[in-house]
Amino acid sequence: MRLWLASSVVLGSLLNRDIVVRSRALARDIDESLRVFAPHPAQEHARQLLDDQHSCIIVGPPGAGKTTLAHVLLADHQAEGFTIIEATNRLDDVHRMWDDEEKQIFFVDDFVGQTTLDEGAARVANQDLPRLLRMIRESTTKRLVLTSRNYLIKQAREHHERLDARKLDPYGCIVDATVLPSEIRAEIFYNHVYFSRLDQRQRAQLAEPSVYRAIVGHRNYSPRLLEHAIAEIIELPAEEHENVPGTILRNLNNPAHLWERLIEEVLEADELALVLTLYTANRSADHDLLREAWRAHLGPVATSDADRRFRRALRRLEPVIVKLDDDRVEFSNPSIADFLHEHLAKHPGLVGTLIDSAVFSDQLVTIWMTANGRRRGPALLAAVTGQADRLRDAVLRVKDWELLLGEYRNDHEAVDARFVVALGEPDASPELVAVGLDLLSELERFPNPGAAALHQVTVDVAASPVSAWRQRTEKLAESTYAATIAEINDWDDVDRFVSIVDELAPLSGKVAAESEEEIESQRLAVAIEELEKWSDEDHEADIDDNTLEQILDFMDTEAHHLDEEADRARAYLERELESFTGSPVPLPPEPVHCPHRTDAMFSLLREGE
Repeated sequence: MRLWLASSVVLGSLLNRDIVVRSRALARDIDESLRVFAPHPAQEHARQLLDDQHSCIIVGPPGAGKTTLAHVLLADHQAEGFTIIEATNRLDDVHRMWDDEEKQIFFVDDFVGQTTLDEGAARVANQDLPRLLRMIRESTTKRLVLTSRNYLIKQAREHHERLDARKLDPYGCIVDATVLPSEIRAEIFYNHVYFSRLDQRQRAQLAEPSVYRAIVGHRNYSPRLLEHAIAEIIELPAEEHENVPGTILRNLNNPAHLWERLIEEVLEADELALVLTLYTANRSADHDLLREAWRAHLGPVATSDADRRFRRALRRLEPVIVKLDDDRVEFSNPSIADFLHEHLAKHPGLVGTLIDSAVFSDQLVTIWMTANGRRRGPALLAAVTGQADRLRDAVLRVKDWELLLGEYRNDHEAVDARFVVALGEPDASPELVAVGLDLLSELERFPNPGAAALHQVTVDVAASPVSAWRQRTEKLAESTYAATIAEINDWDDVDRFVSIVDELAPLSGKVAAESEEEIESQRLAVAIEELEKWSDEDHEADIDDNTLEQILDFMDTEAHHLDEEADRARAYLERELESFTGSPVPLPPEPVHCPHRTDAMFSLLREGE
């Protein structure tokens, strides 16, 4: 039954070599992915990218199998001696864990956000990803796998020029379950059924030709929906066991029904409170802090046995809705948050309850930022803005802005400051202004503030109608200017510096006076550093041809002593131009499948083998 595993050696080595996996949760996830995976063309394409470019960005719609494919790639490389490093936060985790002496494959899931664009993550990717891709490509011992929903990548590109298609598409691999051949879709469905906890009678129902063909050919076919629909079947009462196919088809016809039934009909009050509280934690929270926030949400009904009730609620929610990893609790699937966005939009009273019961600042920030997400629609935004007075009261009530319930944000001071500035504009109460000023002061004292975060806050503060905030504009502009200079490492960074200076110069006399000379100085330093690499006669460009051409054009106007190096770089560009054919890299051929094999496969389930 393991015909569709990448390799039995892979599975065995995963189970026996703890050193290759830093997280027990990731090891379990990879194990499950290997069980249900079926080979398809995207797998070979992704593997080819890792072999040739050493990096792969897996992109596709929600629930298409992006993470599953990533897990298979991780397992394949682990079998070849690579250590798996899961970068659970941002791309800077890759730099932190980098070991020149070790073969490593880095994995960053949802690298620009899970269900909505994470502006902080997108800014970090815009700053670091092109450079990181070059570093990985030049190393023989490093590989990088990233995943993202396709619409989030599109959003990120609209505001971050270094994430444009020209720079990322050479690393891209698209996964879309709706375009997979029916034989592959059937194998995926078969694996989900075979490795599930369904009893034999339930399996036999799903193995009937008319049933599995309807499921495999459904317009909403999705591995994720299959996984969670089967999990729902396991929880069905005995009287509903006779219509297992109907349950799966109902969820395929209306994907929201899967979570709607569980959340609105099945969950008890304690469990629903826990789900909603976890939502305000940006889908992932520290276990003990989540318990504290959950008790606050329950309010007066929280009793002396609240700890026991909390543990019981967690047990009942795992693993269908939440998963536990030591001291962390998170949603088992991003689609749960997708459903909750719409659920809260329909029940604005719940939004008010979440605001009133918040005990951590990032609960309020999560609610506000999610409502303002570009894909959330007007309903959720209206539900939140309709509670503006309660939201402002909650901001003043929550005192400890340093303590985070949810996932750590590298630039959380900036996010908090933007939130208070935006929230205070319609009100401008003295108390709220004071909170905003305190956060701006904290941001200015932050040891290594990110330039992108400072830039956004500076723009927001400059546009604020509150004079006390606007008075901070000049100092923030100068802090942004200094932070941007500190982050310049290559030609693209200088271009970014120029675009930021255009906005900062009207806000600060110091920036206006110094920026022109600073820009030329930075361009010259970067250009010289790049040309010095060509002192090595065997050097090949580690930047794209267009950037190298811009550097050579710039150096033609500057006095330098790198004529030989510049000649080698120009010769390299000429060779590249001559060798370019413009032909796209062909995708690997689709594997050959046989319908009779599919029928024989499902007949085993009907016969109980």
